[in-house]
Amino acid sequence: MTETMRMGLESFENFASMSLDYLFLSFMLYSFLGWLFETTIVSLWESGHFLNRGSLLGPYCPVYGGGAILGIVMGSYIQNPLMLFFTSGCLCICCELLCATILEDIFHVKLWDYSGIPFNFKGRICLIGFLFFGLAATTISKFVEPFFVMMLDHIRPEIVTTTAALLAIVLFADTVLSAVAFSRKSRRLFRFYIRYHRMLNREFRSISYKLMDRTPTWIRSDLSDMQEAILRKNRRMNERHLEHKEQLEEKVEEKLDRFRRN
Repeated sequence: MTETMRMGLESFENFASMSLDYLFLSFMLYSFLGWLFETTIVSLWESGHFLNRGSLLGPYCPVYGGGAILGIVMGSYIQNPLMLFFTSGCLCICCELLCATILEDIFHVKLWDYSGIPFNFKGRICLIGFLFFGLAATTISKFVEPFFVMMLDHIRPEIVTTTAALLAIVLFADTVLSAVAFSRKSRRLFRFYIRYHRMLNREFRSISYKLMDRTPTWIRSDLSDMQEAILRKNRRMNERHLEHKEQLEEKVEEKLDRFRRN
């Protein structure tokens, strides 16, 4: 047996021996961390205050959890960090594209839009997302997940199993209710969904303003200047992207006209 085949079999055995409870708890952990990242850092970047950017009722973004699990699975087969980065990035943006397509084409909901970012596809995925997901998945697979598994090993197995089962029930119920609300098959549920997210956003804005009031004046001034600079840069980027898009559309129209005339 060659060395490559032996390493491949060892990787397969390591992945096959991974507990389903562990994998699901990892999925929920990274879904929560993704929601936390979107609600704090991304929201501050875009709007200057915290916002609930999750698509479900609970504090989790499954697209982040799914991307992390893909990285963990690929990490059990691929040892080369660069290859793992590229493969995980490709799989994660495919997952993001699938989620965006389902939300927009089936439920007519657009939760993110990369139209103002260079190298995007229909505003659903972009190059920056590929780089971010690839780096995050590689870091999680090589460093974070082994530490998390070590922590779970110190917890009684029945507690781990019960926690995973309860979280699975909550996630399933949340997904079904949110799907019904998105599809607007129940107007009452849809109105509750809207009121719930508005209430959360009011609370998050209030928390961010209170934190800002307790922040020293010089830090607030620097943060405000940074935010204005970011917003100006984003506007210029959006304008350049739209101009480039219009130019491409004009060129396509010109080629189509020449083709029709010929």
